Amino acid sequence: MTSSLPAARAARAALRRAVLAASVLDDVDVDLDDAGVHLPGCASLDWAVLEAAAAGAPGAPAGEEPRRRRVRDLLLAHRAAHRRGARRVALAVAVDADVHPGRAWAARRFTGGALDVGPAVVLTGPDGRERALPLAAATARATGSSPALTGADLDHVDAMGALAAQRLARDAGARGGGVLRPVGGCDVPTLLTSPALRAHLTAPGDGPGAGSGPGAAHGGVGLLRAVAVPARSRGWFDLARIDPAFVAAAWSATDPLERGAARPLLVSRHEVAHAPRTVRLAEVVLQQ
Repeated sequence: MTSSLPAARAARAALRRAVLAASVLDDVDVDLDDAGVHLPGCASLDWAVLEAAAAGAPGAPAGEEPRRRRVRDLLLAHRAAHRRGARRVALAVAVDADVHPGRAWAARRFTGGALDVGPAVVLTGPDGRERALPLAAATARATGSSPALTGADLDHVDAMGALAAQRLARDAGARGGGVLRPVGGCDVPTLLTSPALRAHLTAPGDGPGAGSGPGAAHGGVGLLRAVAVPARSRGWFDLARIDPAFVAAAWSATDPLERGAARPLLVSRHEVAHAPRTVRLAEVVLQQ
């Protein structure tokens, strides 16, 4: 019991430093006391919520910098959700992503095990760019919103996935036609949770966007498509352009806020799973 007290104090001190860093570096006005963190015009946040977000998901980076980023994102999302006109969306992140807020986020594991999907709030930066941040369950409840995904959240993803599939069909065979891009506020990992887009990527037919060729193969659950998503803003599904070494290098070079999956994903009509850790990705897909 005695030995655990210094560790608990050190953990709380590190958490306070993360909150203060967000205040200084990201212009988040905060007031701290023993009960939690208070932002002007917002409901208070208990230290337990911040602690859960700082810890992240199992397998997430545990260093002080990743913990600081997760605390910062939780505070920014909390502030954005309390503003008039806050826009809520669904968001999918890799299960071991730097930005995954762990138990603080009421996300569900998407079939296949590579992604967690939960509610998010849209944040507009000083440059006008929008990005979605996970919406903590405590924040959602404090703002009168559902802490879990709603039908409206999922309907929007489905609609944007269908639109992405239409654009891929339109651009089939064109230069750059094998690239996935965000649509309607949904980034690439989130779009992969759309049934319409997965159906398009894995459908038998002609062309790299129709599930044929060396990037897709018949399996017990239908066709498989290997997709590289090292950044949230881009995905490549033409297997001839997917090199596991490239995916890892591109992921490492990407800003942690914008990272997707560190290794290729295998997409079927019903699942999004991690590809095996092998350099022979094409052979693995063709053997399914």
